[in-house]
Amino acid sequence: MRLADSAAGVVAIRHSGRNCVTAAVDHFEFHAPVFIGNLVTFHASVNHVGRTSMEVGVRVEAEEPRTGKRTHTNSSYFLMVALDDQGKPVEVPRLLLETAEDLRRNEEARQRAIARRQRKKK
Repeated sequence: MRLADSAAGVVAIRHSGRNCVTAAVDHFEFHAPVFIGNLVTFHASVNHVGRTSMEVGVRVEAEEPRTGKRTHTNSSYFLMVALDDQGKPVEVPRLLLETAEDLRRNEEARQRAIARRQRKKK
């Protein structure tokens, strides 16, 4: 979980050009175990941008080094907030949506953001 959070942080920092902190982990679902000796790969991308926050999706894969077989082990969504030099939230650049996959991920992230706000109101 820590490594997935670190991957999300790197992507958020690269997008915003600012230090970022984790505000929430919206979803962390395990599909398969990671075994000792597996090579682990993290694929992270900014899915949605708010005013000062970003949803970063992280997909984790484990590879069995003897066979090369890759297994999708888990997926997670991190809400990251960009900070200015005084540690206050700061606006982040808009997200350029160029492909159908970008549009799909953005819409799904937008729906998660709505659900997150509704849960917070309760």
